[in-house]
Amino acid sequence: MKITGARQKRFLDNPPADLIGVMLFGPDRGLAKTRAQALAKKLVPDADDTFGATILTADDLSSDPAKLSDEMSALSLLGGGRLIRLRLDHERSGQAIAKLIKAFDTDPSRAEAKLIIEAGDLTPRSHIRKAIEAAGHFAAIGCYAANAKDLREQIKTGLADKYISIDNEALEFWLPLLEGDFALAAGEIEKMALYKGYGKVENAKVTLEDIRAIAAGGQAASIDTIITEALSGQFDKCDTAYRRAVDGKINPVTILFALQRHMMRLMEAAIKMEGGENANNAVKSLRPPVFKMQEGTFIRQLNIWPARMLSLSLQQCQIAERQLKSTGAPAEAITSRLLLALSTYAAKNK
Repeated sequence: MKITGARQKRFLDNPPADLIGVMLFGPDRGLAKTRAQALAKKLVPDADDTFGATILTADDLSSDPAKLSDEMSALSLLGGGRLIRLRLDHERSGQAIAKLIKAFDTDPSRAEAKLIIEAGDLTPRSHIRKAIEAAGHFAAIGCYAANAKDLREQIKTGLADKYISIDNEALEFWLPLLEGDFALAAGEIEKMALYKGYGKVENAKVTLEDIRAIAAGGQAASIDTIITEALSGQFDKCDTAYRRAVDGKINPVTILFALQRHMMRLMEAAIKMEGGENANNAVKSLRPPVFKMQEGTFIRQLNIWPARMLSLSLQQCQIAERQLKSTGAPAEAITSRLLLALSTYAAKNK
């Protein structure tokens, strides 16, 4: 069987009773591992912790091609279910494994154990993949990079399982920091749950401040705050965020480079607007796209900063950069003066 799209979650949550094995393949090995761990509990819930699972590798089968068949047919010594975990780093035994899959699929009564295969990015020409996709008692599930919808569901479900909720604002802010990675998201959810007391605190809820405090990429989040407040004319808030960042050992040079990148994106949109595009279309045409939650702020900054002023300000950024590269230059003071100048202009023109 080939399980794709929305069917994957339903299948993994409730695998068929007559299922013998599942192959999890694709470029996202972290997702394959996470799914394999969850699936193992579904397929063999009564497996003995010590002797209930057998781990095999592709090299094990290269030296002993019959080993997988023997393990699949062996009875449990202690009763209860058995699980075989096969980790494929190559397909040198691909034809032999495909033949075994066909044999067990034809006569499922021979299988005394369940099989989970974790493989890499197998092509449709793979012998193993073709055999499993054609079988009735085996399933092949592709594991690819997470999209925003998948990650959003993973975060909400993962936290809810620990009796923790999350603000919509915090959720939308967190998604880009996870970079489409299921495994990274799983680790970050666990870290956040620990930070929030695993739901032992009544009505525990993840907020935007929690994301900025401990989430991977939180440094970038605090830098974004500095830039947003400076270019929006909020000097006091900008200065507070800047002092907090410096106290947290964020290098002023990193802040300056991020500021330049943001202003260049503003410049690109401003030039499009001078060419006749409206602000919404100019922002939506940027690549990479502006994070949806920040589109309104980005458009307000475009109304403050015409292309001419952005050009002059970028020149000041370059001057500050040359000063920062001088030996003994007071980096914190130079960057602070630049932020003050930018926020002062923005306050007068917003």
